[in-house]
Amino acid sequence: MYLELNFRELRLSPLVDQKSLALFISYSNNAGERWDKWLMNEYGKVESWTKKYIIVQNHMVPLKFVNNGEDLLAMSNKNLVLIDLEKEETKNLEVSGLPFSFYTTGFVPSSALLDDGQRCD
Repeated sequence: MYLELNFRELRLSPLVDQKSLALFISYSNNAGERWDKWLMNEYGKVESWTKKYIIVQNHMVPLKFVNNGEDLLAMSNKNLVLIDLEKEETKNLEVSGLPFSFYTTGFVPSSALLDDGQRCD
């Protein structure tokens, strides 16, 4: 079965390097929850979108793309997993005391001043 997704408009924040862009799309079907990873190989060129892989796994949430091409996933049993489906490798991260619910965010170091050098009171 082939599923075609049509988006009228998808607004995404630009990446710092502006070389590529990646996203996960989630939906459910008879086999369970499904996650597709899409990659825009040439930043800003719509025709460069390619589907990298599909994960059919219940109780799994993609959290973060890692710079080396791996993806950080959270599993339902409070495990964090690094996955590289192109190399067909997974690595369980040994983290104790994880809360039931959490999220991740990206951080990009910058030396830019937010207040234009003026003191904020």
